[in-house]
Amino acid sequence: MTNRRGVNVLAEAERGKWKAGREFKLKFKSEVEATRRVVHAKFPLTFHFNLNWRGGWFALVLLSAPIFGTAVAQEGGWKEDLKRMGFDEVPIEEMEKGEIVGQKWLAGGARPGFLGAKAFFLAPGEPEKVARAILEFDPTKGKELGWTDEGSVKIYQAFQRPPTAEAWGRFRTALGKPPFDLLLQVEGKKEGKIHLVKEEIAKVADGKADGWVEVLQAKIQTYHRGGWKENPGVPAGPEAMIDFDNELREVLKENGPVRDEFRRVLTALAYGGRDEREPVEVRDYWQLMEVDKSPAVALGCGVMKKGKGDRYEVADIHFFASNGYYGAVSLYGVWPYGQGKSLVCRIDGVETDAQQLSQSTARMIAEGLFMREVKAGCAAILANLKGS
Repeated sequence: MTNRRGVNVLAEAERGKWKAGREFKLKFKSEVEATRRVVHAKFPLTFHFNLNWRGGWFALVLLSAPIFGTAVAQEGGWKEDLKRMGFDEVPIEEMEKGEIVGQKWLAGGARPGFLGAKAFFLAPGEPEKVARAILEFDPTKGKELGWTDEGSVKIYQAFQRPPTAEAWGRFRTALGKPPFDLLLQVEGKKEGKIHLVKEEIAKVADGKADGWVEVLQAKIQTYHRGGWKENPGVPAGPEAMIDFDNELREVLKENGPVRDEFRRVLTALAYGGRDEREPVEVRDYWQLMEVDKSPAVALGCGVMKKGKGDRYEVADIHFFASNGYYGAVSLYGVWPYGQGKSLVCRIDGVETDAQQLSQSTARMIAEGLFMREVKAGCAAILANLKGS
């Protein structure tokens, strides 16, 4: 679940290169590429988290497959659920033609630092099969990709709870050579360029790869123990902190119908991948990736459970990212549709620096690129399912 992944169009803004659209024509091509790289890193699979979806943004996928033998008989399930979430116009005709249809999202939760989009498509397979494929999605297919290889996620590693020393073997090896050895160069970084507090920077500076593992292990333990609310805010600049948990709660509050429809999987994520009331399957992972031509590491957790009726649900969160974005969450629901297919409605969101999105032109470009990457992630899911 990598999500798995329209953020850094505005990495350039941090370097003072985005001024009132003055450089729009000169920098458009490079900004587009920068944004594409970050979005794809954050949402390699579903776009793992998985989006691990895979990852701050938010991805919700709603899936459907056969129940009574005909799409007409099942329509009440997915159609009614989507309508409750405010999605009245479902592009069935386009999906039946094999199209992936993208639409805007976050109209009711347009937080300054969030980008959002949703997409619809039909996928082969029963709901449980599709949901499990998303939960277990590895954008690298078990390989260690080279820096110039296609795909922003270069190394993906799932691990059991609690993570053992073996879970960090490939991480230590990667940090011992270029380009991921750049993650060891944390001293003297501009405040907010790396999402570590002073004490964590000191641990990495002193312990190198061991220091990073210590920092990441502590963040994992905190999340498993108390959920996302226990994770502290991260530096976003001089005397500025971003609390992804708080921001995400506000986005979900402003999108109450979506939150209410998937309350159980959101609750499981909120409590560290646990649900004391209902059984859930969980998948924890870390991934090394390329974000705006720079190395980054992210921590993620995905959960899967059976929802209402014959629907299956998957949710994924990036509760830590070293740079490029502040956090991400993904929701996936599965309804029967008909003839061995699943209807997928995917909603994605990511939180980045609000200042990078302050210019209307910059936000417009970022939203367009974000939508493109969401649809590309849907295509990746389809390819994975067809291959299985």
